[in-house]
Amino acid sequence: MKNTFLNLLLIFFITTSCKADSGNKINNGIDAGEIINSIDKGKAVLIKDMIITDDLDFTKIKRHDVFSTSLEIARIEVPVTFFNCIFMGSVTANGMQSQRQVNTHFSSSITFEACDFRGDADFSNITVAGMVNFTGATFREKALFNNATFKGRQVYFTALNSEKLFSMQESRIEGSIDFFKAKVSGKFSFQSSDFWGIARFSDLDCNGKSDFSLTNFRSDALFTYANFGNEFRMANTTVAGRLDLISVSFQSNAWLSNAVFYGKVNLTKTEVKGNLDLSGSLFMLGKPVMDEFTIQSPGQLIKDGTRFATFDELNPE
Repeated sequence: MKNTFLNLLLIFFITTSCKADSGNKINNGIDAGEIINSIDKGKAVLIKDMIITDDLDFTKIKRHDVFSTSLEIARIEVPVTFFNCIFMGSVTANGMQSQRQVNTHFSSSITFEACDFRGDADFSNITVAGMVNFTGATFREKALFNNATFKGRQVYFTALNSEKLFSMQESRIEGSIDFFKAKVSGKFSFQSSDFWGIARFSDLDCNGKSDFSLTNFRSDALFTYANFGNEFRMANTTVAGRLDLISVSFQSNAWLSNAVFYGKVNLTKTEVKGNLDLSGSLFMLGKPVMDEFTIQSPGQLIKDGTRFATFDELNPE
């Protein structure tokens, strides 16, 4: 009887110990609630080499400003910084509370450098006043940045790895944005987004469908040495600066149709293994540079209704 009691007591202590260690003490773990509490106290978030063990929802902070009967803004005034962290659950910055949509505004910078997102990462509808840094981040599930507003001078997604959908649709990027050496396995979509600064997608490797339709590039759009393993669409798009498609490999069909290109378009040493559709587009500085450009048969260059402006057209008498 005594041994039975001692065994039960031992099991109780082991069980409670495991529960106590679930956040902070197991494998450098930290509960998401501790991060939210730190923000509520006005403390900057600086976390390195940790595992966030549960779902992190930035809308759970206490400070909410009621914007309308249907919208609240969760305001985070401190920098939020993660280095080399693993997020075991989802990470989100929007949701519904008390029958209102809640979106998160970050008044300072956000950094998730070299972080591993094991669940969905949903940063849709956020506003960030400072720098945004996702350099070296890995997204194993959906990565959503739809309807985001980035006001800072620099937005970094350099060397990111996205295994499924990466979507930044209908977003506004007021500074430059960098996807240099990014690797994307799923769909890559920027439909209807507005790029104010230089957009750099050089050395990008994308195996899913890429969609830049209806986008507005107010400066240069750089895709040098990119590889697109599936369809590429840049239809109904406006590019105010130069469009560099130098040494790009299109493994399937590519559309640059019904678009307006105000700057020079450069397709030097680019290879297309499907059709390249330029139909309905207007090239304001004349024909693209196409030195050593190739289309593999039976692919075709489609130019129905394509217009190339000349000096006379730009300067009528």
